[in-house]
Amino acid sequence: MMPPEFGATPWGRAWVRTVESTSTAGPNAQLPKARTLARNSTTVVAAGAGHVEADVTVSGEVCRVRLDLPVWSDETQAEAGRLVAKAMAEHRGMVAGDLPDTLEEDLRDHAINIAVPLEEQPGSCSCRARKRPCVHILAVIYALAQLVDERPALAVELRSATANAAGAGAGAVDWIALSELEPAGFYGD
Repeated sequence: MMPPEFGATPWGRAWVRTVESTSTAGPNAQLPKARTLARNSTTVVAAGAGHVEADVTVSGEVCRVRLDLPVWSDETQAEAGRLVAKAMAEHRGMVAGDLPDTLEEDLRDHAINIAVPLEEQPGSCSCRARKRPCVHILAVIYALAQLVDERPALAVELRSATANAAGAGAGAVDWIALSELEPAGFYGD
């Protein structure tokens, strides 16, 4: 069985649950289109402490979306920091940007929410849709879930007032472009 495209990890699933709530009367008819837009037309421009900015392109028109996310209180942030440090000490050698899946459960057990409920996300979109959240905002949340699946530390950075805000592109990944490597010295002398 293949893992889900959105919410493959507990970190991303927390964000997917914000739009795919089981407490609503019926399914949201916008979700299939939002998933398609997230898959094919959404570019997260910046994601960091308290905000996500993205462009969603539909039929050549770019809709600019911004989600403002409440950061944790000082007490919550201190407790989250303690839990992260403990988890990282127990899981030495993790790749930069990764967090153990068990940490997400530990945070939940301490009533520390990673994802922000949809009604608590003041979002804005440049589209003319009257219904909020519009399909573009939903697409950005799905795209965010994918980013969080790829780099779970982003889930903590989004809610942390002291996190280093990193764009989803530059600085957010820990890799080096092949063009920056010196071929002669790559394999040693």
